[in-house]
Amino acid sequence: MSNASGGKLPASVYRRRRITFAVIALVLVGLIIWGIAAIAGLLSPDPEDPAAPAPTAQSSAPAQSPDSDQDAGKKCKAGEVKVTASTDAKSYAAGKNPVLILGVENTSKRECELNVGTSMQEFLISSGADRVFSTVDCLQNGEDVQLVFAPGQKEDARFTWNRDRSAPGCKAVSVQPRPGTYKFTAAIGEIESEPVSFTLE
Repeated sequence: MSNASGGKLPASVYRRRRITFAVIALVLVGLIIWGIAAIAGLLSPDPEDPAAPAPTAQSSAPAQSPDSDQDAGKKCKAGEVKVTASTDAKSYAAGKNPVLILGVENTSKRECELNVGTSMQEFLISSGADRVFSTVDCLQNGEDVQLVFAPGQKEDARFTWNRDRSAPGCKAVSVQPRPGTYKFTAAIGEIESEPVSFTLE
């Protein structure tokens, strides 16, 4: 570029122009960066701004599954189930082992599900205040068995008692039951039967 007189401009003039252009370029770059930051600010609320909408927190608690609610509704309730105790005989001669029968009946008018596995069963024998035997004393690896009961449906489980005494924790017991009258009580979880009597000769 030349001046009006056709001569070249002094070198200082070019330096001033280069400096001016550099300043303008820096200003433009600053404006662009500020514009991007402003747009980002619109998309991301300022955490210090009380008027800014708070981010939605994700709950750490697991959501309740509708299926789990339905499963809970299918479970038999205590008032819908009757547990009974019986034996295969009223009296047992020496050397004859009693067969204890745990009965379960759905007394409600709806279908429901109940855990009738060995993890829930108890065959309890007593004599007066003496707790003679229970299947839970030495139970290992009890199993869960979920069974669907139709209204009025009955099922039973049988256990042959070998006339041994047991103790909680499966502790060793040296004294064995003597001839006499005993009571058998059956249970499924917290649901207990009425006791029935039988005799060992």
